[in-house]
Amino acid sequence: MKAMKVAVLSFALFSNLALADVSPLTVVKDYMSAWNAHDSAKAAQFLANDVVYYDAASGTPVKGKNNAEKEVIGAFIKAVPDLTWKMISKPVYDHDTIAFRWEFSGKNSGEWAGSPATNNPIKFEGVSYITVNNGKITWQGDYYDSKKLDEELKPQTK
Repeated sequence: MKAMKVAVLSFALFSNLALADVSPLTVVKDYMSAWNAHDSAKAAQFLANDVVYYDAASGTPVKGKNNAEKEVIGAFIKAVPDLTWKMISKPVYDHDTIAFRWEFSGKNSGEWAGSPATNNPIKFEGVSYITVNNGKITWQGDYYDSKKLDEELKPQTK
């Protein structure tokens, strides 16, 4: 029994050490990979339960992992099921905070914020600031030209 307790304690200790060894940059890259796999549940696994997700276009932070999964990640994936989100600059980071320029692209083939799909291609750039603590994203701020995105989402006239 004593050996079992030592084994469990060792596993717990080394599991926490392994989590601490995951760099914030690795967390962000894995998070982006989940977005690009179009898997909102997998992407949400990288979020802390009390995450705050700020999208400059909406202006109101989304609070909590479940809300961020549904209202942000899931909404984007539903609206642009073939989305691609990629870093287009070398990330800059200081301990737990990472900043980088990105490009988001795909085809609006799903409903977006209550509006029907336009089937328009979209492509816009922005900047994200992401804070990672203990292997989880605790804060994300996305800043981009929402007016350009709105223009790309307008139904095309013939």
